[in-house]
Amino acid sequence: MLKIGLVSYLNTAPLVWGLNKQKTAWGIYEAHPSELNRLLSQGELDMALVSSFEYAAHAENYLLLPDISISATGRVGSVLLFSRLPLEKLSHQEIVLTRASATSVALLKLLLEDFCGLKPLYRPGTYEESRDASAYLAIGDEALILRTKNNFLECHDLAALWMEHTRLPFVFAVLAVRKEAWEQKKDTIKAFARELYLSRAKGTAALGDIAKACRNLTSLGINECLVYLKGIEYDLSGLKQEALRVFFRHLVRRGEIPKLPELKFVEL
Repeated sequence: MLKIGLVSYLNTAPLVWGLNKQKTAWGIYEAHPSELNRLLSQGELDMALVSSFEYAAHAENYLLLPDISISATGRVGSVLLFSRLPLEKLSHQEIVLTRASATSVALLKLLLEDFCGLKPLYRPGTYEESRDASAYLAIGDEALILRTKNNFLECHDLAALWMEHTRLPFVFAVLAVRKEAWEQKKDTIKAFARELYLSRAKGTAALGDIAKACRNLTSLGINECLVYLKGIEYDLSGLKQEALRVFFRHLVRRGEIPKLPELKFVEL
């Protein structure tokens, strides 16, 4: 059986909307991005939607499924820095970082330190553990919920900040396949890919229905869900690939990954 990991967030709903999860040829495991990163890295999954940082850190073990990502051109709406101080005053102030996404943490540090010239202090933690801190980085459904609380002075969208400084979209997640899984389960992976592409087409054509179906999963209303879903993109075009390479070059320069990874794809 092909073991597949998918992110359990609202933003992936259009991607998997038309997917038959009951197929006996594969089993689907849903979890937060950091958990999927770990499971794929340890070989407990054959393929998974993982953070772009995870791919960069272990690219020698992975191939990419072509034209699949979780990305945004401008605002993404669910990777947010909530701050009790103006952004420019965050030097030497404590920022609590979600443990759910390595990519978002790496992106935040790059944006604040290199692009904004700030020197914050960081620690991992939850929203509840951030009450004495100056800011909190949240992702996914938690970010969508916190967006409605208005307990912070400012809210900064990381994908929008990235585009402001680079003029590029940002790729948060990619669908990575372990190389040994590709060699052993090539036909099943190809079959799953066909279904996933069809599912994405159905999902992106049915955002209104998805917003209605998901209204009980978040504190957002139907219209808010729809606006949010319209900002998420699922392709990995040439421009998105260039955006990945730019992000990876920054990670190498900052010493967060040892070398610049290549983007290598399975051949469907």
